[in-house]
Amino acid sequence: MIIYRYLSRQLFWATLAVSSVLTFILVSSRFLKYLSQAAVGKLEGSAVFMIMAYRLPDFLELILPLGLFLGILLSYGRMYLENEMVVLQACGVSQKRLVALSMIPALSMSLVIGFFSFYLSPWGSQQANALIMEQERRSGLDVLSPRRFHSTSDGRTVTYVEDIDSSAGVMKNLFIVNYDRERRDEEYDKVVLLRAAEGRYRIDRSGNRYLVMSDGERFEVDPGSSQFGRSSYGEYTVKLENKLEAIEQTEIEDQSTRALLADASIEARVELQWRLSLMLMVPIVVFMAVPLSKVNPRQGRYLKMLPAIMLYLAYLSLLMAVKGAIEKGRIPPELGIFWVHGLFALVGDALNYWPEFLLKRSKRRMDRVSGAAT
Repeated sequence: MIIYRYLSRQLFWATLAVSSVLTFILVSSRFLKYLSQAAVGKLEGSAVFMIMAYRLPDFLELILPLGLFLGILLSYGRMYLENEMVVLQACGVSQKRLVALSMIPALSMSLVIGFFSFYLSPWGSQQANALIMEQERRSGLDVLSPRRFHSTSDGRTVTYVEDIDSSAGVMKNLFIVNYDRERRDEEYDKVVLLRAAEGRYRIDRSGNRYLVMSDGERFEVDPGSSQFGRSSYGEYTVKLENKLEAIEQTEIEDQSTRALLADASIEARVELQWRLSLMLMVPIVVFMAVPLSKVNPRQGRYLKMLPAIMLYLAYLSLLMAVKGAIEKGRIPPELGIFWVHGLFALVGDALNYWPEFLLKRSKRRMDRVSGAAT
């Protein structure tokens, strides 16, 4: 029990340090992305922090397995360099028992990641996407001020609103002038004027934005000509360019686990396998990390660090590649993605038992040679 507490303490602090650094790097890059959108008025400042909080479980379910993997390499590698592992082996702690002791915190982390992937991350993604869409809907009204002309950055569209009811999301007496031309240095091909008694924004489930105008008229004028076209409409819908970047996750990834279980589509089945795969990754990466952490004190602790990281990236990349291939129909869905875990479990088995097998074979060979000599 004393040995287990000591190993757990070393592993906990190393994993915490590595995971904190990785989380800071990933969150900072995403935070700067949302902050740039807030700087131009596409997001409110308070919404940026809420979105990052909702996205955090989605980040952690990928960071924590890597943090544990690197934590084992760093903590156990230090113990090998300082000959602490020699003392533990003298106390009867073999590599098999070291793997078993390391699996206890690994299984605990696996349960945490399972809670993230099956429940918390989908819920957080739904909340973040709903907040982004709400900000996108509100941003169209916020950039317009009553009784002021607003021009787009390319100068092709000028908008004027007499009054705005922000609570209802309705613009009163809306005028839009659009100058149609192929390039900025060309003359205008035509000018389109839209007038409406009311206008409102609408966003569909895909995030596409539309301006719906009611009880208005449309005028089309060719520059240099005295003729123009005029038409009246009860409702006129215009698709607008999205101000925000596309929502990061697809709809299937935002669905709850209960909804996926009720869905018989291939995408739902693959998504369920992916969420379960995040749990299965943890004990397998620990199974591989323990033998990889064994280093010679003369060689330094970082000798196996790069190959170990490449092995982990190959594991994660193959999982993601197989998931995408099944979704695109390149791999039969019956095959699934669990065989990838089996493949790397065999890699971990080889890392743990191949040196022992070579040692036993060499010992038997020496015994045969010594027996023949006598």
